[in-house]
Amino acid sequence: MAPRFSLSLLLSFMLTILLICPTHAQKNVLISEKNYSFCVKALKSDPRAPLPDLVGLTNVSINLADVAANKTLELITSLKSKTTDPLLASQYESCRVFYGNIVHIIQDAKKAWKAGDYETVFVKAGGILTYNVDCNDALTFKEASSLREANKEVYNYFTTLLRVSKSLTKDG
Repeated sequence: MAPRFSLSLLLSFMLTILLICPTHAQKNVLISEKNYSFCVKALKSDPRAPLPDLVGLTNVSINLADVAANKTLELITSLKSKTTDPLLASQYESCRVFYGNIVHIIQDAKKAWKAGDYETVFVKAGGILTYNVDCNDALTFKEASSLREANKEVYNYFTTLLRVSKSLTKDG
């Protein structure tokens, strides 16, 4: 029984190290990232992230950002349907339009990634950040705090995508 316990303990330890320590590709790309800990945590949340190269990390980043943006779009729709304040509803509507554009641009980024056009992925990520900031700027009500938090998370995902995709461009 002792050998089984030691083997499982060793295996657990090795898996922990793999999940905690960033890969070489992740370190090289994210080392100068302002939100380094968020980036590493986000990329580690996908089971494929510890293994891929920069192309794979870009794909993981796109997918994580896509999920976050769609969840935020659902949140906006829900919040808008629950408010009775026309000004707040107007702010939510502005963000809904911005996030509709974000979701559309993500699809373009996915197509560009599949085609190996990493310059376009990088440009699309930058465009997405513009809409994300526009949504944040549109929110002035205290009641919009849950959307502000979701918007901040989406911003972090897209800055991760921007950083990872930049590393694949000719200037990266």
